[in-house]
Amino acid sequence: MALQKFILLSFAAITFMSVSAGAFPGDRRPGRGPGHGPGGGGPAPIPSFPGNPAPGPGYPAPGNPGPGYGRQESRNIFIGQRVGNTDLPLRQLGRIGDDYRGYSVESVVVELRGYDQSTQISLVTDGRQGDTIYNPQGRILLRPRFGDVIGRDFTNLILSVRGVVDIGNITVNLVDRGGGYNPNPGPGPGYPEMINISINRRMMGISRLELAPYIDMYRYRGYRIESVDVEAQAAFNNALLDLLINGYNQGQTMSVDRFRRLVSFRPYNATIGYGGDSIAINTRGDVDIFRVTIRLVR
Repeated sequence: MALQKFILLSFAAITFMSVSAGAFPGDRRPGRGPGHGPGGGGPAPIPSFPGNPAPGPGYPAPGNPGPGYGRQESRNIFIGQRVGNTDLPLRQLGRIGDDYRGYSVESVVVELRGYDQSTQISLVTDGRQGDTIYNPQGRILLRPRFGDVIGRDFTNLILSVRGVVDIGNITVNLVDRGGGYNPNPGPGPGYPEMINISINRRMMGISRLELAPYIDMYRYRGYRIESVDVEAQAAFNNALLDLLINGYNQGQTMSVDRFRRLVSFRPYNATIGYGGDSIAINTRGDVDIFRVTIRLVR
């Protein structure tokens, strides 16, 4: 009888230990739950409390402008050959796939040399003709006219060539708009911001085009001026352009001829509100200025 009782008690103890082990697996240190961290340990997940709900699917957490918002990217397409009467599919050539839905096409820059004076180059989005340059030479800049957001305003992005021209390189400049969701407008530190100014004005003789009235100088106080791009063409033979910041020349003098050109100035160290309060383009010779793009970095 004593032996029988001992066997029964031993079996009961083993059964209790097995049940206990199944009920409490993993690390048994206080404050640790099952399955979190190495060996089953680790901090338990933080629950979502009323008043501070977790963001819904597809939305960034509060205070976060979303991954990549405001980030700029350039897709370079090397052609390096003579092109005649053809349409170049820029999204396919530049590998701008569905991952770029929600990106804006800021501009398309084409480096070329024309042979046929009747040549024209157009940027076409879903069959709608945007900017068009006649008898293009050198470096030209094109923009969409009917909305610039991939997947929302258009799907197909075509460079249409009518005539014959030598094309070297095409650059498609993109900005991530976060699919149209922007809970925190403005780029974060280090991200550039583009200010596009439509001028469409003829400057006569020696003239000065002040750019500050086109810019919210208070909003951009503390931003560094990284570059100023001017799209222009001379009314007659040639014209000269200079960038002046606070009355001082920045960068080299640029020359434009009777073909629409894009010239770029890179200031030395100009910050709005700290030595960059006056921004102007000085012209010598009659010249048509179409657009000015100012690239700022915070």
